Amino acid sequence: MTFEKAVAFIFEVEGGIANIAGDPGGLTKFGISRRSYPNLDIANLTQEQAVAIYKTDYWEKLRCAELPNGLDLLVFDAAVNQGQDAAAKMLQTLLDVPQDGIIGAETIRAAQTKTDIATEYLAQRMYHYALIPQILQMGRGWYRRLAKTAQLAFSN
Repeated sequence: MTFEKAVAFIFEVEGGIANIAGDPGGLTKFGISRRSYPNLDIANLTQEQAVAIYKTDYWEKLRCAELPNGLDLLVFDAAVNQGQDAAAKMLQTLLDVPQDGIIGAETIRAAQTKTDIATEYLAQRMYHYALIPQILQMGRGWYRRLAKTAQLAFSN
């Protein structure tokens, strides 16, 4: 999947500005949270600025362009919704490589050779959600988002 298609999907599922009670991210716009970017003026964040953040801090950092088709979107979306470190470590757990939160050459090689890794990663994300204390408040939305992500990831 291309970065442009993946980020368009993120904008679709994240929407505009939000400040939901119980969301640990706090004030969020386009999926960029005050918690993750405390020195950024979230309220005045432009879509162009958000695209630049997603490209550098998410897509490129997690080497999504080198991941198998489908898995690229699932990892990218997990990084946005569950955090970059969590996204990387969930993948590394499934691949039985060191869980350092950094997607390097070893993680990429393992991802490219493991059969059915996208399905396994989808299940790992579901499991990860189930362990979050806010699951009763926000779980339905998280699972709905994950279903949309999987639908797009597996249609390519």
